[in-house]
Amino acid sequence: MPNYLIAIAVGDLEYASVGKRVGVITEPSFLPNVTRELDTLETLLNKTEEYLTPYIWGNYSILVLPPSFPFGGMENPLLTFASPTIITGDKSQVYVATHEIAHSWTGNDVTCKNWENFWLNEGFTVFEERHVSGGLHGAEFAQVEAYLGNKSLFTDMENYGMNNSYSSLHPNLHGPKAGSPDDAFSEVPYEKGFQFLYYLQSLVNETNFQEFLRTYINQHAQTSITVENMRYTWDIWVEATFNETEQMRILKAVDWKAWIMTPGPPPVQLNFSTKAGDEAIALADEYIKLAGKKSPDDYMNYTKYYSNLKVIFLERLASQQKNLTLEILEKVDADLNLTTTLDPECK
Repeated sequence: MPNYLIAIAVGDLEYASVGKRVGVITEPSFLPNVTRELDTLETLLNKTEEYLTPYIWGNYSILVLPPSFPFGGMENPLLTFASPTIITGDKSQVYVATHEIAHSWTGNDVTCKNWENFWLNEGFTVFEERHVSGGLHGAEFAQVEAYLGNKSLFTDMENYGMNNSYSSLHPNLHGPKAGSPDDAFSEVPYEKGFQFLYYLQSLVNETNFQEFLRTYINQHAQTSITVENMRYTWDIWVEATFNETEQMRILKAVDWKAWIMTPGPPPVQLNFSTKAGDEAIALADEYIKLAGKKSPDDYMNYTKYYSNLKVIFLERLASQQKNLTLEILEKVDADLNLTTTLDPECK
């Protein structure tokens, strides 16, 4: 096990089982809330294992820490460390658990050799997380996650600068001008890495790409690797799986330098828009158009949105800030009661 994955927690803690091989740990007074919120852990673990390869770590537990824990989650094998912000009362943040479970394969079993290759941990894990979420909640659910992820990706790349190596999948962390790995930490390895894998999948279809993932994990299990190892595995797998014509088509379609080394936007622009997302945007626009004088006819649709659709609605309002007035915001809050939302993403 890579030493950065070893962690110890000490405190007044209790354990509760929520399945055959899954459980939760937290302070005694918080345990009932945590148990209720994370009662689907067994399903999430089973679905991820079904998609990938057998789970090698035995039991899986989530330790919910005090508010001072500064991360959403950390994927220590057997025992994910998680922020209490994932316990909202409405299960809107359970996707964090899906992400950390997927790290059991990519990040913990197959690990990046250095922080320039951090996307091998996070891009693969986001891809797997969204596959499982899409299987449980529908393909559109995963597309909405990818849509929001893409917006975060571009925000972070713009903040770094589109020519900064930190906006590439292989940031420069060596030499006198290089910063620390913390400086390069952003949505780039997560979302640009996800998009690269999503693009690779589009070249070979979902069933074949699942087979590639299993090959990749089995081949590199319990080792630390670089993108060169990943590319070699991809090339050999393509040659072993497809006829010569298909091999040429697939291998020629991937510009590795542009995807991995080049800063700025991905070389292929992918479309993650959805009907539901477009409706959430249209609802926000309608509130602005009505200027606080009345409510949109379909405003109650918001109450049926899951967390990420609500975020799309709110981000659309925020993006139209110059057109917002106090009257519009008062109307939105009177209709949708956003001030009291439990969902931290909406807050």
